[in-house]
Amino acid sequence: MVRPLPGLAGLQVTETYLHGSLGAMRPDEMMGALLMSVDGAEHDPETGRWQPLPDEQRTNYIRIGMELSQSEAEAILMPAFFWQTVLGIDGVNAYLSGGGGVAGAAKALGALSQRLGRLIPQTSPRTASAALTSAGSTPTTSSRPSTAPSVKLPRDRQPKRPAQPKG
Repeated sequence: MVRPLPGLAGLQVTETYLHGSLGAMRPDEMMGALLMSVDGAEHDPETGRWQPLPDEQRTNYIRIGMELSQSEAEAILMPAFFWQTVLGIDGVNAYLSGGGGVAGAAKALGALSQRLGRLIPQTSPRTASAALTSAGSTPTTSSRPSTAPSVKLPRDRQPKRPAQPKG
């Protein structure tokens, strides 16, 4: 059974996922967030951060790893992970409606960035990171961004007429 994380641990998992999606996270930090999402976390008073439970208490992760294939494990681990973020059940639904896997993770990331009121550009990690940390990046409710570009449509083109000789 996957139990919900305390609120601050869930925020840490969310932050870890965002940084990881930008390529600004070490793999072991992302793994730690995944372990916390599945088996729980404990607070480290020295660092002020949440950390995965000790190995002997990681019953879900160990059982999943011993009994399921990689794709079956992903089908359990990723929804559990998104459930622990600030999205909660909306994260699970976004992941599943995206078809799971990479497509589902991308859809959940989009839902997460929308929930946080930020747009994460699908460009380089440097520009995406700048977009996340820039001040005033939260859109206001008074103005909505346009989804359709404003472009002038060309007039109907007439076939060129050959030049008539003068004379």
